[in-house]
Amino acid sequence: MRSRAAMRGALLSLLRERPLDEITGAVIAEQAGIGYSTFFRHYADVRALLIDTVGTITDELAQAMMPALLAGDGPAAARTLLAAVAERRLDFGALLAGAGDALRVELARQVVGRLEALPDLSPDWLPRHLGVRVAVAATVELLDWWLTEEPQRSPEAVADLLNALVLLPLSAGA
Repeated sequence: MRSRAAMRGALLSLLRERPLDEITGAVIAEQAGIGYSTFFRHYADVRALLIDTVGTITDELAQAMMPALLAGDGPAAARTLLAAVAERRLDFGALLAGAGDALRVELARQVVGRLEALPDLSPDWLPRHLGVRVAVAATVELLDWWLTEEPQRSPEAVADLLNALVLLPLSAGA
């Protein structure tokens, strides 16, 4: 567990400095303070570590948001998400910038898969898989826009946008 956490932290730190395609298992092992072979005991390659890192973050965010979502409080769920992203702004910025477009699609699929294991909060009219896909894609785009184009905008203002653009439309009956 400690080695995996150290490698996830090393990857996030390295993504702040360089693109993913310049990061190797050896560089991650050195940054994490672990042996080179330890990296490969846990991950087949850097991409696998990236997927695990995104999955871990997704699980943390989903657990934090779930009480508000179960209570039907979209604004509170959005505020929880944006507060967590703001707290780890550098990590999220590094993930969004470092992954590249093709890998972002793969990561979004991984996130969708993880979120589908959570309780279904979709309205009857909305196919579950579609709702989760749209929510993930829209949320990633909103976070990317905020972190790269409007970083001065407050987390509360972005939470209001997330609620209005994503959560409300996906929860509304039609």
